[in-house]
Amino acid sequence: MSARSVIITGAATGVGRAVAERFAKSGDRLVLVDHDEDEGKVVQALIAERGGEASFLHVDIARKLDVHNVIAEALDLYGRIDVLAHCDGHFHSAPLLDITEDDFDNTINANLRSAFLLNQAVAKQIMKQSAETSDGGVDQARSGAIVNITTTEAVTASADHSIFAAAQGGLTQLTKAVAMALSPYGARANSVGVASIRKELDDTETDDLGKAHDTAKFTPLSRKGEPEEAANAIHFLASSEASFITGQTLFVDGGRLAMHGPGLTSGE
Repeated sequence: MSARSVIITGAATGVGRAVAERFAKSGDRLVLVDHDEDEGKVVQALIAERGGEASFLHVDIARKLDVHNVIAEALDLYGRIDVLAHCDGHFHSAPLLDITEDDFDNTINANLRSAFLLNQAVAKQIMKQSAETSDGGVDQARSGAIVNITTTEAVTASADHSIFAAAQGGLTQLTKAVAMALSPYGARANSVGVASIRKELDDTETDDLGKAHDTAKFTPLSRKGEPEEAANAIHFLASSEASFITGQTLFVDGGRLAMHGPGLTSGE
């Protein structure tokens, strides 16, 4: 596989960082995006030390101008955009009756608005690239792929995660719509739904007494997954090996969705 131009959001920590390292290992050229400037630059330097190519942008991807700057960075550096791996997100937990309008706006902006702006901008560029070839562009665009990270709360919910679950469901449906928009160009869009991944949302989830949940005991594989395991799924869906897969969600959850009975429903 020749080097691709890949935008990775949430690249400073957790799954996003593992995704950055996985694509760099494949020789792809990266634009890393995160709100954590210090850790983002650490990841950028690590990739450079290993012989990879990456730039880093500290931006707010819920702002259209900042998303424009991300697209411009990829085009200025690499001349095209082949893949978006959108791994950023924001968890929110509160009793339904305690949620404020600001909570709603902040959670939807961080999880759904940002994904919409990024998916729209990258899809537009992939379509534009397809029109630059004489064969109608399908072969040119076939390398194009969008992978959005979501959680098992795209299809489950709990009382204290109402806004977060709504955003996850919205992101899943957005991904399907993007897949349909890209399909005439041979490009694809899918999502990876995670749960029980170490260094992800379950590390911040607590019960009413402030004690961290041990999600491993609610996971059929009886352990937490590693960020690299989710990254491998994202890399697969962006690769030519998944060339006939679009509009789907691949769950990397240790069997959580398959389990019947009481347990945590959060998408950490």
